[in-house]
Amino acid sequence: MKKMILALAVFLSVQTFCSVFAVEVNKTINLHSGCAYLYNLDKRPMDMKVSNPNVLKSEAVTEIYSPESQLVLTTLEEGISYVSFKQGGKPYTIKFLVDDKQPVDASVVEIDMIKDTAKNK
Repeated sequence: MKKMILALAVFLSVQTFCSVFAVEVNKTINLHSGCAYLYNLDKRPMDMKVSNPNVLKSEAVTEIYSPESQLVLTTLEEGISYVSFKQGGKPYTIKFLVDDKQPVDASVVEIDMIKDTAKNK
């Protein structure tokens, strides 16, 4: 009986630790409004959804011969938006905080945006 209780305790503790490591920690990335950024991914995202398209627009850019991918992020205004996608069957969620007062996260690359010359006249 003692061996069975000990075996059950060991089994449950292993299951508890495995389930903790299976959960992906959400990542928060700071951006500025009115800019465009590239965010590198190691695999192609599937079923991508943006929670707040008024704050952030996101598109995936991939190559035919490479498994790597990039997210092209266009920020519109300050706020919070979540980008959810799947890679290899695992769900991922990244929190994007668009705040002009905070420094831009080092994991993104800022790219130039083409300004609409008709608006500036």
